Amino acid sequence: MEDNQVSCKYVLINRLGKYLVISLTLLCILSVFLPSFVSARPRTMADLKQIGDNLLYTNLKYGSIPSIINPTYITVQEASLSMEQDDVVFIVMLPNGVHIYPQKIMVWHQVVNELINDYAYIITYCPTSGTLAAFDASMKGLNLIFDPEGRLYESNMVLIDRNSASLWLQQLGMAFEGPLAGRGLPMLRVYWTTWGPASRVFPNAKVLNPPNNRKAYGRDPYGSYLKKDTYYYNDVTVYPLKHLDRRLHKKTPMLCLELQDTLLGIDINYVKKKGTVNFFVGPMALVAMHDKELDVVRVYDRQVWSEPFLFVRKNNVITDIHTNSIWDPATGTSTSGSMKGSKLKQFFGHYSMWMAWSSINPETRVIPGEGEVPEKLLQNKPINNDLP
Repeated sequence: MEDNQVSCKYVLINRLGKYLVISLTLLCILSVFLPSFVSARPRTMADLKQIGDNLLYTNLKYGSIPSIINPTYITVQEASLSMEQDDVVFIVMLPNGVHIYPQKIMVWHQVVNELINDYAYIITYCPTSGTLAAFDASMKGLNLIFDPEGRLYESNMVLIDRNSASLWLQQLGMAFEGPLAGRGLPMLRVYWTTWGPASRVFPNAKVLNPPNNRKAYGRDPYGSYLKKDTYYYNDVTVYPLKHLDRRLHKKTPMLCLELQDTLLGIDINYVKKKGTVNFFVGPMALVAMHDKELDVVRVYDRQVWSEPFLFVRKNNVITDIHTNSIWDPATGTSTSGSMKGSKLKQFFGHYSMWMAWSSINPETRVIPGEGEVPEKLLQNKPINNDLP
């Protein structure tokens, strides 16, 4: 049995060898067309000062939006009494388990401060930019507590910590003014989905309980994610932007990542429509997959052994064209075929409307766009049909 398994692996490796040259050639060709950008992210204290000098005042003052401290939670079963299947929710992986934050609560508070085992965490949502991000706020025992400050930078919310009164940009998780200027917070895994999939995939999750006040949690002051003609989808920009990138619609929902100092924005709906999108970011071979069970997009390193695999969706199943093995998009693990048990490395990011992300990060590479593997290269037949 063991000899047969070894033999199969050698056959597979030999078969894959002829594709290695093709893949490397493709990579070289694509790299020629990938533009070189100079990063617009803050790298110096002068860059941070530039953020502070260009804040936009709104009609909201500090304290107008009350953050949540010491949140309470209910079960999925209890929350189902007041949640609809299509209600937008945010999933955050915290040390004590999976937490679900309904958007209809977060839109009124925008920041939830967590303290778990003496470590602070913050969950943040900015409705004007559609930005969802969560961070480890413990900072070596400081355990920062955050509030919305009231001002905006390129439609993105400004945060203030109560510990030092430093100002932070939510999208970057970085302080740009005050005693902690230049400090950043590690990101946590977050997912943007709806109540139906979230409650089915995570039936034992903790669901944020509305604070005991008189907020109209059934009403969204900005519009509705269930109606296409409201702020979240229309072409209206309430606050001016210095830079408007027209590669995508202003409010396209994006999954945003930073990979080896390269910024990447993935059009979520584009990936959901195609099922899988294979692409390169510099030398990195990546694939974005639609996890239909949770209804989210996940990004994986598609390098398997020495070969960048190519993935396609056929008959609602994701397979690689090299071995025709089946892969689970929720885990990046092969569930059947000669690659069974193999696992892809996953990368995580956060969420934002395209206008807000690109205005702060104009150097972002976009999917669909440069680096995407041409469709015609995904039509190859499996190359190891004789493998058991």
